[in-house]
Amino acid sequence: MKYFDPPAIILFFVVSMAGILQHFMLLQLNTEWSLRLVQAVLIGFGYDLMNGAILGLLALLTPLPISYRKILFGMIGTVFLGFMFTDYNYVILFGTHLPFSSYEYINDSGAFWSSAINVVKSLEFFLLFLFPTVLLILLLRIFGKEKVSFRSGFIRRTISLLILFLIGGGAASYSNSYVSKNMENPLTSAALQYFYLTKDREPEEKILRPVKSLSIVKTLVPGVMPYEEKWSEYPLVRIRESNSCTSHKRSKLSKKLCQTNKRPNILIILLESFRAAEIGVYGSKLRLTPEFDRLSKQGVIFKNFYANGFQTRHGLVATYCSLFPNYGAAVMKRYARNNFLCLPEVLKKLGYSTSWVYGSDANFDGQSTFLPKIGFEKIIDEFDYSDSAVSLGWGLSDEELFKKWVSVLDNEKQPFFSSALTITNHHPFEVPDEYKLHQGESVKDRFREAVYYTDAMLGKFISQISKKPWFKNTFVIITADTSSFQPSEGGSNNFEEFVKIRSQVPLLILSGESISIGKSDRSMVITQPASQVELAPTILDLLAEKITVPWVGRSLLAPMVDSLPDIPLRAYTNRPGAYWGVIGEKNRYFQENNKIDHYFGSQNKNNSVLLKEEGSSWHKIIRWVLQENLVWPEKKI
Repeated sequence: MKYFDPPAIILFFVVSMAGILQHFMLLQLNTEWSLRLVQAVLIGFGYDLMNGAILGLLALLTPLPISYRKILFGMIGTVFLGFMFTDYNYVILFGTHLPFSSYEYINDSGAFWSSAINVVKSLEFFLLFLFPTVLLILLLRIFGKEKVSFRSGFIRRTISLLILFLIGGGAASYSNSYVSKNMENPLTSAALQYFYLTKDREPEEKILRPVKSLSIVKTLVPGVMPYEEKWSEYPLVRIRESNSCTSHKRSKLSKKLCQTNKRPNILIILLESFRAAEIGVYGSKLRLTPEFDRLSKQGVIFKNFYANGFQTRHGLVATYCSLFPNYGAAVMKRYARNNFLCLPEVLKKLGYSTSWVYGSDANFDGQSTFLPKIGFEKIIDEFDYSDSAVSLGWGLSDEELFKKWVSVLDNEKQPFFSSALTITNHHPFEVPDEYKLHQGESVKDRFREAVYYTDAMLGKFISQISKKPWFKNTFVIITADTSSFQPSEGGSNNFEEFVKIRSQVPLLILSGESISIGKSDRSMVITQPASQVELAPTILDLLAEKITVPWVGRSLLAPMVDSLPDIPLRAYTNRPGAYWGVIGEKNRYFQENNKIDHYFGSQNKNNSVLLKEEGSSWHKIIRWVLQENLVWPEKKI
């Protein structure tokens, strides 16, 4: 270090090395190499060198004695290496670098302890955090002890400044000048750049009334617009006839499900990250879901069903409130004081008992505040289980959750509406030894073991409740809160398949009136596209209740005719910054990285433009109605 400033050059070296190592490890996850892949990772390496140079320059230009700079930037370097290691694990789970919006989970950091404990045992923890941190501290202790004259110190800093500018500037010039790079690709971007760039992904400044979008969405919300002036400011409110079970023109689905005059009990099972790609009936060859596959032969299976978002909170809002989730500020936190009218509240007014069961802390993500507000009378979470209940990773095991749920249902007054959210199929994907598949210890392998375990517990639960006296008058809706970003068994040949792997989830509806556990195939397969916002309207349609609600979804029981503008066959999905899509039966549109259009199906350009307009209009409308609190009025009117 005779000619260099030790804190600056050491920090540059260690941070750049750790970043390049992270990108190299991410590169190993790709099974097929190509020149495009090599180019992508070279852009990432450029950002790693730039980040090292930025921190090195900060250490160099800080006007403190070298001993203080070593201490200060030793701590800063350690924090930054911790940030990079956290980012690496986020990439493994969700497919992109850590976004700026993740800061809102700081207050919920305790919920992540199980994942943190798991990852510190890994080789990646040693390579990406422990080793570079120890190296940083040792190098800072070894070098820079000798006293130097002002002239020598000035020469060291000048030489170091030139080196950092040349390397950092050259690397930044290469990476930043490559205008067609995909920042959503973790190989092409780096943790610091992605975190910074996503801070304005969903700007919080107020937006003006989107007049054009309102005119488009007006034709997409099913039902009849109320004629009273008092509803004019609420663009989503419609009168729903809910007559699919009573109409003389009943669909095949309504004929199968509308079998009772009694008000049925209703269960919604949200399986954590239980995507379609691993399920046998959806085409997987992994044999992870024998129970779901068996149950699918006894009910109605939807083969083209999508999650409306990419986080649990998105799935809860879409499923219970038939409202497209906001992709900036979370509805359950930022807009918790807004007025909503959701399925639990509607059912409670119709005489239903309502409950929600979870295997972890319901305070996470504002659930314990939002869910009672929308009509759930009972919230059962980890604090309501016995001390002997078994935990697996993120919370109580799915076996414990289903066991608790059965006891809750046995004591509910009928009719009841109850929903449960499983948790075991969440990182760190811990399962009992008897459910380990022994295919490896990678995150992907553990994820598949958790899918296998959750499926087994689902089958056990359905088998158990099928013997209950209340089951015959019960509908069971099985779906997922969201999909997963783990590698799938097969790759994607185009962007539509890429989105499908990451957004398609199962939907299975079982009727206690017709189910015969273990007997012959009595399934019905529905191929029309749909998404989570359709569930609440479908349940109200089953009850044949005419009602005024602010719901964006359509009933799945309604006759599905693509030409009817008031019942559009559309599924909507969104992963902000990466993609969003509008999926029709004949045409599909996807937007990649907010700039690249992908059209599939009919080559009619007008149809493609229509889907694009629909999707972009919904984004604006949902953000605007939440901003203005115009989903539903405060008081009953």
